[in-house]
Amino acid sequence: ADIRSEIYPDAAKMKKQMNYANAKNIPFVAIIGENEMNEGKALLKNMETGEQRLVSIEELIAEIQ
Repeated sequence: ADIRSEIYPDAAKMKKQMNYANAKNIPFVAIIGENEMNEGKALLKNMETGEQRLVSIEELIAEIQ
């Protein structure tokens, strides 16, 4: 979908990963764990508002673009 993205480079605690996203002013974070993978979904977090919701991949793309 031609969306610029990054994957956190290390296996680290979630708080450290969120601090990294905040420091880089990343507007959205997609969290995809085992449950999300099984459902074909992602937890999308708006870093400005703190809102997070479970979305399909299509919804994720639409929200970010």
